[in-house]
Amino acid sequence: MKPSSRRHAGCAAPPVARAALAGVQARTDDLRLALATLSGHKLRSFLTLLGIVIGVFTVVAMMALLDGLQRSLSKTMGQLGADVFQIQKWPNFNFGPLSPEVLARKKITVAQALALRDALPEAKQVGPELWEQGKEMSAQGNIDQGVQVAGRHPGVLHQHQPGRGHRAHLQRRGGARRSAGGGDRAAVVDTLFPGQDPIGQRVRLGRLDLQVVGTLERQGGIPLEGNPDNVAAIPISLFGEIYGTSRSINISVMAREHKDMAKVQDLAMSAFRRVRGLSAQQENDFEVFSNDSARSMFDDLAAKVNLVMFVICGFSLLVGGIGVMNIMLVAVAERTREIGLRKALGARRSRILAQFVIEAVVLAFCGGVIGVLLGYGMAAVGRFAMDVPATVPSWAVALSLGVSGGIGLLFGIYPAARASRLDPAVALRNE
Repeated sequence: MKPSSRRHAGCAAPPVARAALAGVQARTDDLRLALATLSGHKLRSFLTLLGIVIGVFTVVAMMALLDGLQRSLSKTMGQLGADVFQIQKWPNFNFGPLSPEVLARKKITVAQALALRDALPEAKQVGPELWEQGKEMSAQGNIDQGVQVAGRHPGVLHQHQPGRGHRAHLQRRGGARRSAGGGDRAAVVDTLFPGQDPIGQRVRLGRLDLQVVGTLERQGGIPLEGNPDNVAAIPISLFGEIYGTSRSINISVMAREHKDMAKVQDLAMSAFRRVRGLSAQQENDFEVFSNDSARSMFDDLAAKVNLVMFVICGFSLLVGGIGVMNIMLVAVAERTREIGLRKALGARRSRILAQFVIEAVVLAFCGGVIGVLLGYGMAAVGRFAMDVPATVPSWAVALSLGVSGGIGLLFGIYPAARASRLDPAVALRNE
């Protein structure tokens, strides 16, 4: 490089740095003026932001709750087990009344479950299952009033893995003696036998006196579905004696390996159609429910909820944006003298434009921050009051704040442009 070129480059650097510093100082002054203006009209600013606050709060809160439910569902899909699916008469999820075809289905019987077991050697386990909710068990003066009673075929334990003693005892003695298994260190054992070994102890279920022959491993709570550890498993024959045999049973099928799930499920459906005597032209008169189908159902429902939520949020943000434009037009009308004086003292049109645009963006961004904080509050309520492990996704926060700032920019441009076009002489004369 020639000496003259080096001298020219060295002289050019300081003005560029000074211009950048002046720009930063100008934007800092604009931000300070915007905050001062908003703090001077707190109530008016907050009422203006309600639309943005509601929209952002809805997005953040719903994303937190859906994310919590999704993670909880993935964690507790052991409700059936990774390699288990269930055949049942009724749909596991249903919105609205059942169709006449579903209502006309015949019940599934224990005999049909055993016939399916014989016709499906590819499965590791096949067994009937029945449930009763909210029953009372007592022992040693302690009472548990929210017990889920599971009637199962001896040796078939899909939903809860066996803890201590359960499989051996239940297989050997379940059919001959009146016996039961409870959740290991879970609600039943903690309530009825605090600090004690429950195996061999006596419990009372309704009018029956039962012996605890084993325990079940703790599964962990499922939000909104009660405590799955508060369960007692008894032989299905004993279940029929207590609660009757008129209801339809569920059939749990366990594949030998997870990779065989799809194959075993197809074979089970074909075999059970034969057991039920269905022709090739007839539709299935039973449902197949698995972890994958439950997750697919949840994902489909979540997508629909998201669509409705974003439509509602869009309207809320539109209302909020109109409110921002309205308040900025009012601000321009109230500060006509200020604008005229600044322009008379040499303020450029771009500086006036930037000042009012930044003020609108800050106003909308503050609404976004308030909405995000309220969303975090709702997530906390979900965790502690609803037992949903709700956490706010970082992308939802970034999206909400970005959209709220964009709303301020979009709806603040027109008032800012109107302020920047004011003639200083006219503005001062009007005042």
